[in-house]
Amino acid sequence: MSTAPHGPERSEGQRGSSLSGRTVVDRGGSKLGTLEQVYLAPESGSPTWGVVRAGRNKQRFVPLHDASPGENAVRVSASKRQVRSAPTASTDPELRPEFEGRLTEHYSGAPNTARGSIAAVPRSRGAVSGLLLVLLGLWTGLVPFVGPYFGYGFGSGQPWVFTADRLWLCVLPGVAILLGGLVLGPAGNRFLAAMGGALALVGGVWLLVGPSLSRLWGTEGVATAIGSPLGSPSTWVWAQLGFFFAVGALVTALASVALGRLSVRSVKD
Repeated sequence: MSTAPHGPERSEGQRGSSLSGRTVVDRGGSKLGTLEQVYLAPESGSPTWGVVRAGRNKQRFVPLHDASPGENAVRVSASKRQVRSAPTASTDPELRPEFEGRLTEHYSGAPNTARGSIAAVPRSRGAVSGLLLVLLGLWTGLVPFVGPYFGYGFGSGQPWVFTADRLWLCVLPGVAILLGGLVLGPAGNRFLAAMGGALALVGGVWLLVGPSLSRLWGTEGVATAIGSPLGSPSTWVWAQLGFFFAVGALVTALASVALGRLSVRSVKD
């Protein structure tokens, strides 16, 4: 006749009593409460789980398998958010195996992992893409106004001439790309960084399709999207690439790569 497996038992020995009553802090050093009970493994007698009291009638189980007892407090490997969302049960003299399994699943980072860790992303993840998008946004917004100094551009040969075509086809997409890069670059939140990447992507796509769509509001299409080209025919080609198509393709590629990297969680995350 087989017997049911026994779970960790509440400590009555010296090892457990040395931990009971001590302050417990999470992996970041935040105080969790006072360690009231310690459960030991039946075979080895080593601490496995503890019960922390945080305030009145608030008891939470914390993992003690790899806890680090210090002079002032016991540091556990879990986060404060994980402890707050941990399963609760009565502090019986012996932990039931099924309840210990729930605790193990929770603290191993299975479905109950804290939401904050999912959203967190290293700030370096979008730094390079963000910087390049900022530079491309500045270029897109300023080139129609400074290009005429070098005979490069469309429309008036005078610099700093503001028109509705330049607003819709250069300034607004440039602002979108610039803001997208500023949000994406330093963001430590996955969803905020993705919003920045999406905003830059919209600006890049508009640079690709805007010149063709400009025919709808009365210009002569791609060749003269914001006025007659300046310079020779070869200069016209470079102006179209530098104002719209090459820049738009580069912005679209950078934003897409950044969004792709944000959509997955790496080991570093």
